[in-house]
Amino acid sequence: MDDFAPRLGGGRMQTTILDDHGRAWDARSPALRSFLHCSLPDFDFLTYLVENLGFVAVTKIAPNAARIRFRPETVSQTSIAAALYCLADMGIERTIISGPEQFVEKLLPSFAQTIAYIAELIATSHQQPSSAFTSRELPLETLPKTDGALSSLFAQWINSKQVYDSATLADVLAKSFRARFMLVEPVDGRLTITDVGSGFEIFGETWRKNARGLPMEEQPDYVYGQWVQGIYRRVQETRLPRLDEVNATIRRPDRNDSIHCHYQRLILPFTCNGGPCLLGASVVDFWEQQSALDRRAVEECPA
Repeated sequence: MDDFAPRLGGGRMQTTILDDHGRAWDARSPALRSFLHCSLPDFDFLTYLVENLGFVAVTKIAPNAARIRFRPETVSQTSIAAALYCLADMGIERTIISGPEQFVEKLLPSFAQTIAYIAELIATSHQQPSSAFTSRELPLETLPKTDGALSSLFAQWINSKQVYDSATLADVLAKSFRARFMLVEPVDGRLTITDVGSGFEIFGETWRKNARGLPMEEQPDYVYGQWVQGIYRRVQETRLPRLDEVNATIRRPDRNDSIHCHYQRLILPFTCNGGPCLLGASVVDFWEQQSALDRRAVEECPA
């Protein structure tokens, strides 16, 4: 194991980040933070990239050895492929595979075993979908019996002939929903956030101010973002409104905690500037904070 020890005399080891387009970045590069609109100095940037955006971190720790860090549940196939090419280019043979807190590190003595082990990890994680999020679709006929805000918004959707007008909707979204809404549009095949209300508070003000232009799944809890994006995608395909009752335990890596919440959400298909768009607005029944110490219990016994 001696040749796995860091070379203390050679300065700090460099970590390379492989993003979901296969691009390589220096983990310490200000350009990467700027590209992702993340300028907070006390933010655990590397953990956010690996656990939520599905990126891979590769750190060379010896002439023929490297540490690979990724989260099997969220890792991008493109990032993994780029990381393996990077390892091959560096002549890496032995690797240490690392992941989130509960992840057991694994030492692999050959490059071939590394490839096989990574493939097994990803396949296993995809066979075990997260149960931290549950959604029950409700008949639209129940809207008059639900929260008045949802019923009012649905009535405006009908009266608008499905043409989005922010000025007309401003009052109901601001007052009845306390500005808890998100507007998304398809851009290059991906649902992209075009507006997000100030009441969308779970992930904090910094993320909200930088959310416009991001793919919908690129929320601080990437798995939650992917899950929600899938539901919005179905509304986009059917062009039919959808009402859901949702239970979700949402991770907040910047605060090292989780939020468990129960809410009702209405997703409406509109036309924006001649093209399709989707408006989602929600009414929260309750939410409670889960500390980092409780996270494992939440994941094992979700509500």
